[in-house]
Amino acid sequence: MPTVTDINKRINEYTTQLQVKTARLNDLSNSIPDETGRGHLVVSKEQGDDYRKTLAEAKELKQLIEDTKAHLDIEQFLDAPDSVPYAARDAAMTASGTQYKSLSEAFFASEAWGEMKEGNFRQLGGVADFEQGLFSFERKDIFSLSAGQHTTTAFGNAENVGLAERQRRPGRVRDLFPAESTQANILYGIRQVGFTNNAKIVPEREQPNGGPALGNNSDVFGLAPKSDMQFVPYTAPIVEIAHLLHVHKNTLADESRLRGIIDRDMVDGIKMKEDLEILYGTGTGDTLTGLWNQSGAQEFTGAAPDIAIKSLQLRRSATMAMLAFYEATGVVLHPNDWEQIETERGSDGQYTIAVSVAVGGEKKVWRMRVVDTSAINQGTFLTAAFGYGVKLYDRESVSVQASTETGDAFSRGYVVLRGSERIGMAVDRPESLILGTFATP
Repeated sequence: MPTVTDINKRINEYTTQLQVKTARLNDLSNSIPDETGRGHLVVSKEQGDDYRKTLAEAKELKQLIEDTKAHLDIEQFLDAPDSVPYAARDAAMTASGTQYKSLSEAFFASEAWGEMKEGNFRQLGGVADFEQGLFSFERKDIFSLSAGQHTTTAFGNAENVGLAERQRRPGRVRDLFPAESTQANILYGIRQVGFTNNAKIVPEREQPNGGPALGNNSDVFGLAPKSDMQFVPYTAPIVEIAHLLHVHKNTLADESRLRGIIDRDMVDGIKMKEDLEILYGTGTGDTLTGLWNQSGAQEFTGAAPDIAIKSLQLRRSATMAMLAFYEATGVVLHPNDWEQIETERGSDGQYTIAVSVAVGGEKKVWRMRVVDTSAINQGTFLTAAFGYGVKLYDRESVSVQASTETGDAFSRGYVVLRGSERIGMAVDRPESLILGTFATP
């Protein structure tokens, strides 16, 4: 049976391996040449395959670290004593001349209080954001310990079975986007909306009207035809997604595991809304213009002969992107639709799609990554050149803050938790986006 020391050693080993993989990712990213000199990077197939393979291995190591840390938490929890001998501990602390500070004493001694006082309490949030003054002091005030311990059962034993955490929704639309960040509060750019290609072979000499050269003085040098391009400027806002949760401070102090669960669900809630905005944002006011509402996007509707084979319809949508000179890199569809695709069988009874089910294996169909999420309407799907025709920018990554200076939170003893993030999305090439509808039986 592994000890806590063994598990910590394993975490350190995984972390070292992850650092090596991260360095490899950085080297691969920096080695991609800019052959045009204008920021247009050219990635070879070998570079892309190497990068994706290294990234998959790094993701697996990251997950192993998180899982091993969870294992460590369990081992430490099991090794902890069943109850805390507060009286003996406080007697020892008193004998040594040391006592735990109360919450107010801890707060007034904290860096947060000093910063607020130095700023004449004009900083945003007032005395709101003192996470280090609240959650770093989870021990009970020494004056609250005199009541002793209480039980509610007269005979037998009680067992705390805890709280089973809700699993995160596995599919995230943002997983299809390469990571990009910005420091701006608005995005703008130029979108190409048309291109007429009139390129042709130009003879050295020809008649003035364009006919074959006659070989006399009336011939002129060949004239190259003029092609046409149309561009329009566009802007995209940086939007904030946020929500609040009120929790009594005693709850957080008495059940420390709850804080992690709350943070987890608050982050997850933001990500759920993020998926909906990326897909269906209306674009009115300070909202994203979702991919499903992008002007200029192509539309695909499955034909009757393809009703029984949904994977074939995905392939046809990828062809539409290719005909518009874009390579589709990812697909978003509903879990029920993905289930049907994974379980499709040919006339020989064999599955038509080979899916990697190994640890760390990616969901792919027709060389495109797959995200199955209930955020998208069943019976529809979205295919796009993610990271090229469609880009997602992080202005502020998701975070959870704590405050007691909201309304009557301090007087009533509850804490306000606020989870938020700021993101923006730019669609440079709407024609690289295919809005698909599966054929209806």
